[in-house]
Amino acid sequence: MLQPIYNVSKNQRYIIKSNALNALRIGNFKAFADTQYIPFRPLTLIFGANSSGKSSIIHSLLLAHHAIKNAELDIYRTEAGGESVDLGGFGQYIHKRDRSSQVEWAVDIDPKQLNTVDRGLVDLLRPIKKLTVGVGIGTRLGKGTVKVRSFFIEADDRQVLSMSSRTQGKLQLDRLDYQHPILSNLIQAILEANTFTLKITPREREEIEKAIDELVPAISAKVSHLLPTDIQVGDEVDISIAQPNSKPGQKENLADTVRLILPYRLSELIGVITETVERDIGKLRYLGPFRTYPPRHFAFSRQQDANWYAGGGYAWDILLNNAEVRQKVNAWLGDSNRMKSPYELVVRSLLPDSQLATELYPRIAKSLHDLTTKLIFHAAGFGSDIQEEIERLRGDFEAAGIDLNSNSVLPEVEQLVSMLTDTDSISETWVQEMTSGGDRISDLVLIDKRTKTPVSHRDVGIGISQVIPILVSCYGLSDALVAIEQPEIHLHPRLQAELGSVFAESIKPPYNNRFILETHSEHLMLRLQKLIREGNLSPEDVSVIYVDCDSEGSQCLELRLDEEGDFIDEWPDGFFEDDFREIFS
Repeated sequence: MLQPIYNVSKNQRYIIKSNALNALRIGNFKAFADTQYIPFRPLTLIFGANSSGKSSIIHSLLLAHHAIKNAELDIYRTEAGGESVDLGGFGQYIHKRDRSSQVEWAVDIDPKQLNTVDRGLVDLLRPIKKLTVGVGIGTRLGKGTVKVRSFFIEADDRQVLSMSSRTQGKLQLDRLDYQHPILSNLIQAILEANTFTLKITPREREEIEKAIDELVPAISAKVSHLLPTDIQVGDEVDISIAQPNSKPGQKENLADTVRLILPYRLSELIGVITETVERDIGKLRYLGPFRTYPPRHFAFSRQQDANWYAGGGYAWDILLNNAEVRQKVNAWLGDSNRMKSPYELVVRSLLPDSQLATELYPRIAKSLHDLTTKLIFHAAGFGSDIQEEIERLRGDFEAAGIDLNSNSVLPEVEQLVSMLTDTDSISETWVQEMTSGGDRISDLVLIDKRTKTPVSHRDVGIGISQVIPILVSCYGLSDALVAIEQPEIHLHPRLQAELGSVFAESIKPPYNNRFILETHSEHLMLRLQKLIREGNLSPEDVSVIYVDCDSEGSQCLELRLDEEGDFIDEWPDGFFEDDFREIFS
């Protein structure tokens, strides 16, 4: 028997596992006209010619991420995309600028990832292999505000329910397929939990279906971000406190029982599904094709601007504060089979200006006072011969080329102090005393291991600064959905291949990340094929999508891999064969 779910507290409803997203469906968005199906795996690679529409896949995720976080749909720059992505508003990202159309956006999720303490939902969804949740984004008749205009849920490619927009920003339930296994089992659970009815007569079923048909147009939901919330019946009813009128074992009108409890059960079902989508899309991190080139002195420019994530600025902050990630990145930079560079990242401490102002000047004054005292005692030791000794010292200074009558006293002071004082010892003492207390500023620098000299990342070539955010995304993030455009940029072929091994490592524990890589790199693909052939990856770990385009719009083609890492499907238009023709023709 299915257990009732109306008595589960809100704080106990969901324990959601990560990585529930299995596929993306997108239509009428930028390059895509017809709805495209893009299967997601731990490693999803998107290939295609320039301007074919590859980036549209990632941009649709950025749109959804921004809508979930900020409740905005008619947007130009997204929160995660920064200055790297400008969607241009709805009028630009809708396919062919047709404002009368709607963007179709949907995701497939694994129902087994909906781990909940509510056994009723677990039993209800156990037979289902795939859940699809989707929305339509657009205007009313091509004018007005851009909103979510429709919402639907499918289970195993059969629609469970659909909603469409009405006035006051609400979605109204249009269709509820009570013959779908999910809903028929849900109705049976309602009756078993609240009455003694175990078998429904044909007449009772007819009455229940009539009650549901009457209930459907009264059910609505608000959409404050991307997906509906706050399921309501009528204008004021709070379904979260709905309770059946009957007592267990009491025979009541079955249609009335279903009419009362079904909206709450639907609210629970929709809530679990939509919250899963929101949480997984909320994990999205985007890294654009042009990674941020940090300033020479990173310690003084660590503000989180619009490009903090899209430009990879966050990566330098992680390196500064996480010694374990810094060690892994240094190992990659210095590995003879990888970056093969003589540099390593180290953290050094700097004194803040406020501490310099309050401590440095008093210490200088005290040291000069001590120096003057030493000079006096030194001179006093000569007694009546002091004048003779002073003249001798003057002669020694002049013989050394020191002009005692010069307006510039700095060289003389420096040499006099160096003659009578151990300046290195004093400096070291100052530093130790001033850094022993108070806050210090930490700076991230590269050290040339050959000369032990600190250098700026701006002095060692652009390759290092461009690959570091990618390495940090692999080693410094966990349970994240990371979308990267052109990870291979500024890297020679061997390093492009080595990135494949890093990505393969990052999808496994303890990181458990997922990657969507928009790339042109054959070398990256070849390394993943090699890892499959060696048994270090499974074909199910990798999804390869080729984006092709024609006058009707772009299409996404899945290219499958076998157990040997070979492609089952042929590459369209001889993609990746140009290199061989260039060499051998």
